[in-house]
Amino acid sequence: MFESRTIYGHIRFSFYGVTDTRLRPDEDGTAFAKLYDETRMARRFFLFENLTLPSLVNQTDRDFKTIIMSSEVMPDRFKERLTAIMKPLPGSMVEFSPYQRSDKAFGKFMTDAAGYKGRSSSVHFRLDDDDAVSVNYIARLRALSAGLSPSTHITFPTGIFLFPAGPDEPVGVSMIQQRFLTAIGLATVNGGNFQKNPFQMMHGNVWTRWPVVSDPSFAAHIRTQHFENDTVARQDRILGALQRERGSRRGKRYAAEVDRVLATSFPFLNRETLDGLIGRCAAITSMADLPPVT
Repeated sequence: MFESRTIYGHIRFSFYGVTDTRLRPDEDGTAFAKLYDETRMARRFFLFENLTLPSLVNQTDRDFKTIIMSSEVMPDRFKERLTAIMKPLPGSMVEFSPYQRSDKAFGKFMTDAAGYKGRSSSVHFRLDDDDAVSVNYIARLRALSAGLSPSTHITFPTGIFLFPAGPDEPVGVSMIQQRFLTAIGLATVNGGNFQKNPFQMMHGNVWTRWPVVSDPSFAAHIRTQHFENDTVARQDRILGALQRERGSRRGKRYAAEVDRVLATSFPFLNRETLDGLIGRCAAITSMADLPPVT
């Protein structure tokens, strides 16, 4: 049995750097303007504050740390809101990094987690700023990772997929989906010579290099697909298939299954509220549309 391991969550919030999305730094400022566009930022804050953050605040096991990584170049008004909204989450740290690479940006946190001469063992999971994890996620991750060796990756393939009902409709629908090695909640066990943050690998290919343990037994996450996704261009085919299936004669069965899963894994939501997030998000055009942080 390994010693008690600290669990760290890693979230990039509008990080101006090299990521797995289509937004990357450039010399003419196009990427910067697109990343920190008023409407985009307002919608990202909306989903983060109404979905991602509540899923972390409501964890049944609250003994974990969360690193929110953004960039030093982020405009001050966005920095101020991001810092303010994280205060209700114990163990959260907001960093505005000068680096444009995730490994360097998260570097000091990884060094701290590794401890003296890299002898400490820890668990690190990744989460996008418009997705959510089950309120039981940390508890299940702790139990599953307790006896696993460093370099083992942990994936939770079952979750809820929230997406627009049609190509041009700001109406959301949801259904249960399984996707092996999804990036949402993908975790690594660190220790000894293996000290990597969970953004340092191509998540779909980790099985070719390291051991992987999968727990499909509960709905571990909510994945959103919306009109402000950074990766929406790559999802058209997947979205089309999901929209057709959700609109089929099996649609009522899918809705009932989502209702059941929300009650056990996401009790701070119901399906009407969840499905409504897409439409509410689409109605937001500026930061003025968001409520003030209290």
